[in-house]
Amino acid sequence: MPGGSRSPSEIPVITLQCDWDDVIRKVNGTVWVCCKFRGQTSYEGKIHSQGLSNEGIPRVTATEGFSVRAISRSTIQVKHDDSGTTYIFQAPTGVFSGIHSKSVISLDVTSGNLCASVCTENKLHVWDTRVGLVSRTLEGHVGDVYKCRFFPSGIVILSGGADMQLKIWSAETGQCPVTLRGHTAAITDICMVERGRNIISVSKDGTARLWSCGEAMCLATLLKLETTINSCSLGIANNKMQLGEPEQSPSEHEVGTGNKVLLVGCEDGTVNCIAVQSRKKLFSLIHNSAVNCVAVLSAEQFIVGCQDGQILLYESQQPSEPVVRWFESNSAILCILPVKESVPVKSKDDKCRNVRVELTGPDCDPVYDISYDGTCIYTACRDAAVRKYDVT
Repeated sequence: MPGGSRSPSEIPVITLQCDWDDVIRKVNGTVWVCCKFRGQTSYEGKIHSQGLSNEGIPRVTATEGFSVRAISRSTIQVKHDDSGTTYIFQAPTGVFSGIHSKSVISLDVTSGNLCASVCTENKLHVWDTRVGLVSRTLEGHVGDVYKCRFFPSGIVILSGGADMQLKIWSAETGQCPVTLRGHTAAITDICMVERGRNIISVSKDGTARLWSCGEAMCLATLLKLETTINSCSLGIANNKMQLGEPEQSPSEHEVGTGNKVLLVGCEDGTVNCIAVQSRKKLFSLIHNSAVNCVAVLSAEQFIVGCQDGQILLYESQQPSEPVVRWFESNSAILCILPVKESVPVKSKDDKCRNVRVELTGPDCDPVYDISYDGTCIYTACRDAAVRKYDVT
């Protein structure tokens, strides 16, 4: 296909050998690279290394059809010449392979160098992201834990899972002073309202529930569906949304919900939006496959990730059709991380087009969760490793 500006759905996927950063540091090291438009045969090439420069940077060349635009110790910028598409591949700056021995399914990090992570062996650990040492193991769930999240304070952790319980933990002592019960099936996702006096959980029982942490009680069932709810995301409402009025005065223990909307993604392919305080359903969307993850980007936009590999960007005000649709892979979209800070990547002609960033490291293993501490991105992977990427 000729070069030029394209819509996201027409941009090809460039794939690079997962251990490229190790291989090209060796003299005569060779890594494979390929470019593929959806539904077409892939175009393959090689990147060859002549060893390291005096500054410790690999010296590389690419075979016909590809060019290396820039390279550092942990990043390489590869361009597919015909399409004009450029990928920046970011290698991990740290790999924590000794925290867990089974697949890591959820994690969360703080700016205070703490990580909470849980694996399929039901080990919920709190550990230091600087040195990779476990400081606490949180024990008390009687089934698998599916989600763990820090409260905004960074010293309290919320977890939920197969035992239908939500637990609130002290990261400093490992004690669990509060357990919340009420769901009738496994808890699949959780989110905090502002500073965390209230929290929201969703479950395989089809409900989204609002809780008071201080009172250890369920304040309301925000939504009841006849399908599994896989994910949730809380955001501030667009000022043009008609949120409605609650039928009853909110409890004194309900704090900060007046301007909040909740998005839930479901196994039946629907996305539902609820005004939290009024409990009013604002809209519902239907997709062709299960919705695994949703994320509020701003008061104006949200994004949806589906089991069939589609990623869809919607405007909150008129969400009937996606503004942008990415459909470059058949692999399920399992997690989405909105990152407010971003750095525009400019090509030599000073245009920011057809540029993607990919975090490398796992070899065909899915990433189940992702978190950002303001400096680094951390990923939870099926291969039992937590990877750290310095994106500054």
